Amino acid sequence: MKFSVRKLVMTGLVAALVMVGTMLIQVPTPTGGFIHIGDSMVYLSGILLGPLAGSIAAAMGSMLADLFSGYGVYAPATFVIKGLDALVVGYIYHKLLTQESAVVKKMAVFGVAVFLGGLIMIFGYLAYETILRGFAAAVTGIPGNITQAVGGGVLAAPLVLALERVKVFEHFKSTIHKV
Repeated sequence: MKFSVRKLVMTGLVAALVMVGTMLIQVPTPTGGFIHIGDSMVYLSGILLGPLAGSIAAAMGSMLADLFSGYGVYAPATFVIKGLDALVVGYIYHKLLTQESAVVKKMAVFGVAVFLGGLIMIFGYLAYETILRGFAAAVTGIPGNITQAVGGGVLAAPLVLALERVKVFEHFKSTIHKV
């Protein structure tokens, strides 16, 4: 897939927003990771930019946040996990909805997409932390990852509604979704 200059620039800007959202507030977890609000931006990146560009922005922004925050050991896993998270959310949202879809349907589809993306994040970090620290230690990270996934969805939902209301997604589709 070819990226236009505009789409490449927007992907970079959204990656920066993901990174800032991830670094803004960080609450350490028992497994050596942290809880943050960046997942709201991970979800929005998949919806705003589409599954492919959104996954790149989420993967890059989240990985850079890990590196700049001193959590470099998580960076490779974060790149894959957050990229897949945004890919799934963006794919489901764009596949099941049209601009004319009712708000209730949009929020239901958003909820399903965030649930599935959250599962990728929860089980992805469970697998990675099992490799790093063993299964017993990795399990202690599950509540924090659930909190992060749910919190990201709760924060992103009103943003999705607001952006839908002002037709930002429609504008993005007509300008940067063109190759």
